[in-house]
Amino acid sequence: MMITEILEGTAVVDAERSVSAGAETRSEAAATAVGQAADPEVPQIAKRRKYSSAYKLRILEEVENSPGKIGVILRREGLYSSNVTRWRKWRNNMNKNGKSSPNKQLHNEVAKLKRENERLKLKLRQAEGIIELQKKTSEMLNLMSKKQDEES
Repeated sequence: MMITEILEGTAVVDAERSVSAGAETRSEAAATAVGQAADPEVPQIAKRRKYSSAYKLRILEEVENSPGKIGVILRREGLYSSNVTRWRKWRNNMNKNGKSSPNKQLHNEVAKLKRENERLKLKLRQAEGIIELQKKTSEMLNLMSKKQDEES
């Protein structure tokens, strides 16, 4: 009995808490926002931004030529300091390697050749297995023919 009274008391307390003053105002605000169009300033789907090599180099040069104004440049361009850090590493690698980035076609070609190499290795193992089987079969047939010759 006591448990049911406690549970019933809890239900009453929860029922009292279920409607707060803030909830009414939130539901009214949600009802008015339903018929409104979305803000045209905000893109519906976020897109990954891509920057050209020339743009990256221009921003890096501008940042390096105007110390103390990095924040202004970043705000103007809509960039983060992590972009500049990553671009500096990219530029340093470019200077070391002599190219802007690993050649994607070369990478794809190497991956394709590796797959083909594995496929050919598998075919070679299968062919070697078949040759071994043929050798053993040939030996068995030779032994059988020798036994028949001896018996006759």
